[in-house]
Amino acid sequence: MTIRFTTFTSEAPKRLTKHITLQDGALVTEAGGYMTRGMYVVDECANISEFGDHIASLRTNQALSYGLPKGAEMGMVVTRAVYEALPVEQREGRIARINDHFEWPDGPGIFMIDIDPPKDASALTKSEAINLIRGVAPELKDVPMLWYPSSSSMIYADDGTEMSGLRGQRFYVPVTDAKQIPEFAEHLWVRCWAAGHGYIAISKSGSILKRTIFDKSVYQPSRLDFAAGASTGPHLIQRRGQPEVV
Repeated sequence: MTIRFTTFTSEAPKRLTKHITLQDGALVTEAGGYMTRGMYVVDECANISEFGDHIASLRTNQALSYGLPKGAEMGMVVTRAVYEALPVEQREGRIARINDHFEWPDGPGIFMIDIDPPKDASALTKSEAINLIRGVAPELKDVPMLWYPSSSSMIYADDGTEMSGLRGQRFYVPVTDAKQIPEFAEHLWVRCWAAGHGYIAISKSGSILKRTIFDKSVYQPSRLDFAAGASTGPHLIQRRGQPEVV
């Protein structure tokens, strides 16, 4: 099947991914940039292995979304404010990264599962994460999924010392009907809670937040996946390896 998704290349800022530096022997992480101007293009691949090759090729000023633009398949992306300020006749070839301008593919797509440990908790191993996902969703037992560590994982000093091991990790699941991705996510969320993998977090304002092993807020067609590796400072290197079909 042909899997379609959108690749963004930022022009401002020049970096979208996290920037990780070493200061006084500890890692310091600077958040990625908010894209205000860039280019987008609809890409496609024949299978999940080819999709892994695409992820491995991403640069630090690139990101993906699993929705598609409603108009042209390539063009310029700007902020909502810039887009809305343009005269109608000048909007052709430009979009804003908002849900009004994107939709889930009408056909195959990518269901991304973003797994992060709770604050101050140990990360799952790759095997633990695979078994957990397929345990709560046995329908995925025989489905080839792509696995890859998050952009903040697997950071080493240039002398080989591990500074940050596996933290977050992502699974990329090929689906035949991408319009059902939000529904897939909701079912997975309910099953995780039913299996005892839910927990309560308290926000800075004191709000009670229901959480589980994966982030449910990402299932919007315009939402970016910062799948490229981190930008690293002097004396640091990231060794995530290649995306792996599991």
